[in-house]
Amino acid sequence: MLKKVFIFIALLSLIMVGCKKAVEPEAEKQLKTVTLKGQVLESATNAPLQNAVVRVLGITPTLIAYTDSLGKYEFQFEIESEIEVQLVAFKEGYDPDTINVLVVPGRVVEVPAFMLQRVVSEVPTSGEPASIVLVSQSSKNIGVKGSGSVETAQMVFEVQDSSGKPVDLAHSVEVNFKIGSGPGGGEFVYPPKARTDSKGRVTVNIVSGTKAGVVQIVAESFIGTKVIRSLPVVIVIHGGLPDSAHFSIAPEKLNFPGYNIFGLTNKITAYVGDKYGNPVKPGTAVYFTTTGGIIEGSVLTDDRGQGSVNLISAEPRPVHPILGPGYAVITATTADENQNTIKAETIVLFSGIPQISIEPITFDIPNLGSQVFNYTVSDQNGNPLAGGTTITVSIDGKDVRALGDLNITLPDTRDRSWTRFSFAIQDTTADTTQRPILIRISTTGPNGSATVNISGKAR
Repeated sequence: MLKKVFIFIALLSLIMVGCKKAVEPEAEKQLKTVTLKGQVLESATNAPLQNAVVRVLGITPTLIAYTDSLGKYEFQFEIESEIEVQLVAFKEGYDPDTINVLVVPGRVVEVPAFMLQRVVSEVPTSGEPASIVLVSQSSKNIGVKGSGSVETAQMVFEVQDSSGKPVDLAHSVEVNFKIGSGPGGGEFVYPPKARTDSKGRVTVNIVSGTKAGVVQIVAESFIGTKVIRSLPVVIVIHGGLPDSAHFSIAPEKLNFPGYNIFGLTNKITAYVGDKYGNPVKPGTAVYFTTTGGIIEGSVLTDDRGQGSVNLISAEPRPVHPILGPGYAVITATTADENQNTIKAETIVLFSGIPQISIEPITFDIPNLGSQVFNYTVSDQNGNPLAGGTTITVSIDGKDVRALGDLNITLPDTRDRSWTRFSFAIQDTTADTTQRPILIRISTTGPNGSATVNISGKAR
């Protein structure tokens, strides 16, 4: 009986000890610092490589270091237990190298030296020269001499073999440069010839002269009995800065019906040249003002040295100090090469409502006689009507004929002489019977319409 009790107590003790171990927590793992040290060398000379990149893989985050002047590097990081990491070293111009090391917490690990091998590139050899191509050009546009713009453009040509490879020094050739066509203002290429370098390339400059236009440059080389040429390279030579002697403006219409009709437009164009008579360089600014209506304020010139704005009929109605009502002065301004303001002016007529008058207003034509009539067709200011206006004189009577200004179409004009006209009526029969005659003068056009009738007799 005593033996059974002892066995029971022993078993109970074992069970209690087992339960205690099951619920007790395990001791926490500790992070410890590990240090990696090493060096990066060139394999051929064992010389240290400075600024090589070393990267540690297999941990988070990935670590990166750069070698010092002795090619050395160092990493420090914390781990819980020993692990294997991979180190990669690389530098531009060298093949990368990889090393795997086992790191232990709390230890300093000396990493075997990286031995980087320099990359040796193969130098391709070329065949015989077969073509010339343009590689680059510094600009497609230059300015004329003294324009203030860049006056020189540089072009680089490459001589290639039949497979498109640049020729090497063993196949170097002399390349000649010439102007295929140009404005003939003294432009030239420099140097006139050059020999290809190790990359098969030659460089030439085109220098502008005093005339604007398009220049074509050709590169060519004589290979034995044959000639190889590049395609023509186009360079545009633009003009210089504005010159007062080559600055003018003109309206699309000298006369437009804007005195009474508002909102009409009339294009005003500036023509701007440099001191050599070339169109100024594109983008030259021209500013506009008007003494009548309103006008768009400015424009930039195009490749032809021209720029247009709209004159718009509106208040104020123009009054010229000499020509009187209806005549507006349009002024364009820009700056010359000395930054002085230069001006160009033109006059535009704002014509108004049609008016007709005739003298005499009564008449009695004697037998086989004649009568001269003077009439005016103008606006209310005595100015001519707009271009395209038609004037018609019709005669209704028996045995008479009319001669003179009977059917007129007005040109685009500001001249008041185009307001005064005349015609004559002749009696064509010896019969002395009195006959009535009706004269009608009518006008129609952009300004509007008007009609005047007068009557008289012939004997």
